Amino acid sequence: MTADLWWMTLAQGLWGFGFGLYGLFFPLYIEKLGGGPVIIGLLTTVAGVMTALVVLPGGWLSDRVDRRTVLIWGWIVAIPVPFMFAFAQSWEWLIPGVLLYFGSAFSTPAMQAIVVAQAPAERLSTAYNVVMSVFGAGMVLGPAVGGYLTSHYSYRLVFILAGIIYAVSTLAIVRIRPHPAQPSSPSRLEWKPKARPRFFQWMAFSAVLAAIQGVAWPFVVPYWKSVGHLSLEVIGILGSVAILSATLSAPLWGRIAERLGIPRTLGAGLGLLVVGWLALLWAPESVGWGIFSGLMRGLGEGSRGLQGVAVGRVARPGETGTAYGLFNLVTEMSAALAPLPGGLLFRHWAFGPLVLATFCTALIAWWLCNGLPGRPTPVPPLTT
Repeated sequence: MTADLWWMTLAQGLWGFGFGLYGLFFPLYIEKLGGGPVIIGLLTTVAGVMTALVVLPGGWLSDRVDRRTVLIWGWIVAIPVPFMFAFAQSWEWLIPGVLLYFGSAFSTPAMQAIVVAQAPAERLSTAYNVVMSVFGAGMVLGPAVGGYLTSHYSYRLVFILAGIIYAVSTLAIVRIRPHPAQPSSPSRLEWKPKARPRFFQWMAFSAVLAAIQGVAWPFVVPYWKSVGHLSLEVIGILGSVAILSATLSAPLWGRIAERLGIPRTLGAGLGLLVVGWLALLWAPESVGWGIFSGLMRGLGEGSRGLQGVAVGRVARPGETGTAYGLFNLVTEMSAALAPLPGGLLFRHWAFGPLVLATFCTALIAWWLCNGLPGRPTPVPPLTT
């Protein structure tokens, strides 16, 4: 881990804490301002679509200008967002802030490209998972603190505090050194499946997985509140358990993948995610089962960063930013569209999104580890 990777890790952790103060409760804030399950799904879709629209231009830009500059501007433009949320009068007022916050994702490919360039090839899985998952480390305390402040004071206080923390995080990101664009390969290939089969196979796989998880994740908190009848403080603690589990396990998944390979390791992680979904379905009102579910879902989520590692391995030098931009475009768009049917399903059957995600995730986990019965379809390769 170089000094720049550590500064990025610190900035990510601080930002995660700021976002964690309100992120878990944002669906409930939408409801407080007059929105329902369909509006929650709509705003989640707006967020995902906005992310998808900016990551490809951001990736293209990060291969042509100083990546440090791209990162800094990505941090700066999102600082005002919590203050915009704090003074919203209805759910419609949230839309500009959602667009601005997720529009700042244009800097994500630059961060991913810097990690790939800075980390030794044999330690890429570990370094990538540390930098990209430490956002969750900041979110470990965030939901518990945010839940307490929301219950005893107000959402407005929580949002203002988050904005201040975002500003401090920005002070950390400006400490990294310049990262000018790298020259690309003279034999540049077209961005088509036939020319880059490994990249497109991983991108398609990740898009399907993102859609499956996107059906359920936005509705976990409303599910706990409406079906489990849990308080905001308890939900905040349960959310922190899941985030802590994901954050601590991500570097371990990286080390395991360096020995067993990414497909099998990811399959094992998704299997644990299925166990977590089942526990949540089994006893939504139980705090004990909620803690167990959070641990399992966190462990499973910790393995999903390996998809990004796979992309970094198959991308060519000088094109890493564009590769991550295209990868993020497709996966974010896939995840963005999923909450809309998830919201409709939740409105008619609160268990529906979780049941669907559990079944589909189990199929993918089995395929990655064992192959589908009677269909020897290979998992996406990392080598030709």
